[in-house]
Amino acid sequence: MVNNKLALLVLVSILLVIAGLFEVAREAVSDRGSSRAFLASGAASWEKDCALSPKPREFNAAPYYEGPLIDAHLHMPVSSSIVAAVGRRMGFDRMPSFGGELTPDYLACLFKSEGITRVIGFFHSTRYNLGAEVRAAKNFEKKYPNLVAPFFMPGTNDMLRVSTSTVRSTFEKNKGLFKGVGEVKIFDNGSLLRPAFLSHFDLARTYGVPVMLHPYEKHRTEVLEVLKLYPTVRFLFHGGHDSDWVVGYMKQFPNVYYSIDADMVGLYGSGGPKEGQRKDPTKEEFIAHVRGNFNETLRVALAEWKPRIEAHPDRFMWGTDRWYDWHFDAEVGGLIEEFGRAFIGRLDPSVQERFAHRNAEAFLGSR
Repeated sequence: MVNNKLALLVLVSILLVIAGLFEVAREAVSDRGSSRAFLASGAASWEKDCALSPKPREFNAAPYYEGPLIDAHLHMPVSSSIVAAVGRRMGFDRMPSFGGELTPDYLACLFKSEGITRVIGFFHSTRYNLGAEVRAAKNFEKKYPNLVAPFFMPGTNDMLRVSTSTVRSTFEKNKGLFKGVGEVKIFDNGSLLRPAFLSHFDLARTYGVPVMLHPYEKHRTEVLEVLKLYPTVRFLFHGGHDSDWVVGYMKQFPNVYYSIDADMVGLYGSGGPKEGQRKDPTKEEFIAHVRGNFNETLRVALAEWKPRIEAHPDRFMWGTDRWYDWHFDAEVGGLIEEFGRAFIGRLDPSVQERFAHRNAEAFLGSR
């Protein structure tokens, strides 16, 4: 076992070096040339040319919300296949990158077909692909203004994590580009009170941007300490398995927000109550699960979340938590959208638009 882990570490290190060299080569190319590659698919008339139609409804859930949506939790595809390959070796199974059919135009068209007017998009930026992800965020803003609210997502462990000084420099060189820091998620058993994380929270406070944070049960007391240390920083949480205590902090801290994502419909599996018992489904397994359990899953989700949302109507947001390649499939997206709209339609009418998009608008516009 030790030898296997060591071999994997060596392999990942080699891949990271390759990714780093690849990034250096990209940096040698002018911004204009890099942008041309990223925007290769794109005429300015992408909206007119969008070939995806709204997916017809499959279920007769009523009442049903038909207004605009903002996706408050979405992982953007990374900018290169090399970075995606490294990500898969690091445990991000099926991490997608832009290329082939998954183009920026396709993504914008997909959002349009689902009635999604804006997304909070996490650009996963490590020390090896930082420049490429910054360019991707800039190009998205240039070509599709205000469609994506870019969040700077630091690496999830010390091998990948960008230093705070580099993040600060990136914010300074690209003023106004990044609307937040996150998703902050720890995969190496670290503490949220480590300098590496506190310095990122300091950065968010300095620039007046929010932090998207995914804690675990072991971080419960640390999250409480963080909220006490940073009362002026808006924290957007998610993570259904730890929702009880995180949502409980809403009563004490007005800067706590929460996105309820598509995992309530089984996007990352529906095996057991503990994360270790769950197996990521395939696209086919997910679609079969949704179609076979739509009404019961909706009932369970409403029983769990409706009272919480209506008790704090200005603090909850809808999201998808798309990350893997098949999450960007149009059929999958249509089912996620339909379930979300059926869920929103069962909320109190005074809450529906706030949960669907107005809370996210206020959250992003309050800097």
